[in-house]
Amino acid sequence: MDDIDCAAERIDAFNKVALQMVLSRSLGPASSGVCKACGALIEAERLRANPNARHCTECAEDLEAESRRKNRCGPR
Repeated sequence: MDDIDCAAERIDAFNKVALQMVLSRSLGPASSGVCKACGALIEAERLRANPNARHCTECAEDLEAESRRKNRCGPR
């Protein structure tokens, strides 16, 4: 078996693990309905769209903006 075959097998194994992680998250427990960041109630519309939501819309937007900033500028 050459290096390319070994790399392909590692990629397949990684993809299987990554897929299992994503599926386990989506099948996880439903949200408590309370934002983990600010403690406010998560909007009903957001919970209908994503029953596993852990943050209210405002906090989720803030976290996403912070994540984009870190990806663009690096951690501080």
